[in-house]
Amino acid sequence: PPAREAQCYLLLLLGSTLFVDNSKDRVSAVVNLFVKRPDMLGEYAWGAGALAYLYRQLGIASRAEAKGVAGCLTLLQCWI
Repeated sequence: PPAREAQCYLLLLLGSTLFVDNSKDRVSAVVNLFVKRPDMLGEYAWGAGALAYLYRQLGIASRAEAKGVAGCLTLLQCWI
């Protein structure tokens, strides 16, 4: 059905652009919660959510055992 295809596309889009992690092949469970309610997508503050996620990923990347940075690095470059 078209609604299911739209949900899959949103899952791909959000999981591969805004809420990227180091797994390379998995999408965070948080993104799945957004996609389950497509009627609520306009109600979310996407900028604040992406920024909070990026800050969390930068905090994780600053640890000594971290091997890389995750998150939307394009947003980080724009912010810098």
